Amino acid sequence: MKKCSVLFLILFWCLINSFVINGQNSNFKIDGTVNVDSGKIYLNFYPDYIPSETNKIIAEIKNRRFSISGYIPESQGVFITLDSSYVSSDFVVDKGVQTIFINIDSVRKVPVVKNKTMLEEYPNYITFYKEINAKKDLFDQKIDSLYKLYNYDLPGSIRLILDEEQKAIYNASDSALLKYTERNPNSKIAFWDLVRLMNWGYEPIFDSIYNNFSEVLKNGYAGKILDEKIQNSRQLFVGRMFPPFNCQNASEENLSSCIFLKNKFTLVDFWFSKCAPCLAQFSRMRNLYKQYSGSGFEIIGISVDQIRDKKEWEDVIVKEKLVWKQYWDKDGTESRRFSINAFPCNFLIDNTGKIIDKNISLEALGEFLSSHSSSL
Repeated sequence: MKKCSVLFLILFWCLINSFVINGQNSNFKIDGTVNVDSGKIYLNFYPDYIPSETNKIIAEIKNRRFSISGYIPESQGVFITLDSSYVSSDFVVDKGVQTIFINIDSVRKVPVVKNKTMLEEYPNYITFYKEINAKKDLFDQKIDSLYKLYNYDLPGSIRLILDEEQKAIYNASDSALLKYTERNPNSKIAFWDLVRLMNWGYEPIFDSIYNNFSEVLKNGYAGKILDEKIQNSRQLFVGRMFPPFNCQNASEENLSSCIFLKNKFTLVDFWFSKCAPCLAQFSRMRNLYKQYSGSGFEIIGISVDQIRDKKEWEDVIVKEKLVWKQYWDKDGTESRRFSINAFPCNFLIDNTGKIIDKNISLEALGEFLSSHSSSL
């Protein structure tokens, strides 16, 4: 009887220690090495998918080593940053102890992670995507070459061609993910890949991909959040009516869907004051607005600036001469609810309030407005 009691105490003590690392409640630990002597490592989570206000964990590098520990309800998709010099591609962290090696010269690459998910599944996942990834690499090289050839000022006609090529690659990649999840419904890597894709906005194929996952993944904490986001984001797709959107103008007046009824076409543009691509598009938007605003075309800007950046938002409106209507989604709360996380982002709305295009390039928008000029 004493032996059983002693054994129980030992097991209980081991259990307690397995969930307490460095004095905090934890159920995962990463022992890492990196090819720099010092600095700070940041382990970044997808904040909406973890039941904690902590969306990153910071660790000091000492003698090329670091250690990160904490709590996760299930395996998590994460990425690592090192000060401002390095960012990794996404990978999966499991519960328990795992190791990682980071080469800071391999920016936006998956580091060497040794845990069950990354060792057992990741090689097969990469092999499955080999052809798609090769196409992505060739496309990236093509874009780099063209930008250099045209001194980083691409003609509109070339932008249109590149946009179509990029959409084709994205569609092929989404189709590949659908096939992969059909064969691998328990794939944690595929699950977090879908989470990553949702950050760029909803596509109808995401419903089928999500439905392929096992009940274990769908009923997990992140699985339920992802389901909710897909349902919300589905409201902002082509063919749907633009939903009620909680944002206000400088006079604290709410955005009303009635505004769409007054114009043939309305471009709803999501942006924020520190977004370089957002600012870069304003000169072309001004030209389109000047050309077509008197003929039934309108633009509505919705900023997702933080409350602390209100002055910057107001200053950009003046500096960039944004004469069209401007609204503010404070802290981007409403935008995140609809999975609008990548900027700039836009929706083209007709005079019934229906979404007829999403993330249309300004070159394509110009051609669209020109072809409909007789009805504007």
